[in-house]
Amino acid sequence: MVLVVDDSPFIRAFVAAALARIDVATCEAESVRAARAICHERALEAVVVDFELPDEPGVALCREMQRLSNVPVVLMSGHSEADVRAQFPLHQQPYFLAKPFTLNQIQGLIQQIIGVAC
Repeated sequence: MVLVVDDSPFIRAFVAAALARIDVATCEAESVRAARAICHERALEAVVVDFELPDEPGVALCREMQRLSNVPVVLMSGHSEADVRAQFPLHQQPYFLAKPFTLNQIQGLIQQIIGVAC
């Protein structure tokens, strides 16, 4: 199960549909607060989270996940990869996905992270 966290219903639906095509189940959250609740309720293989969310930055959730679990996190952002990676020490770099991204990009990254074969 991959948690998709974005305030845009369109992006959540796009990611969910892309992952469904490679048989990866998803659940969705529109905020960091909603994502935290899901993280406590479900076993997750990965989290895909937007860099900027209305209640808290996605970076906060990413740091929390790194501290409390070994669940891999993908940060999606329209900001440059360098700007996003500057938020983390070198030994705690999350995966990064530049917006806009394609179906193949999200599928390939998740396959790489959780080992799903097409």
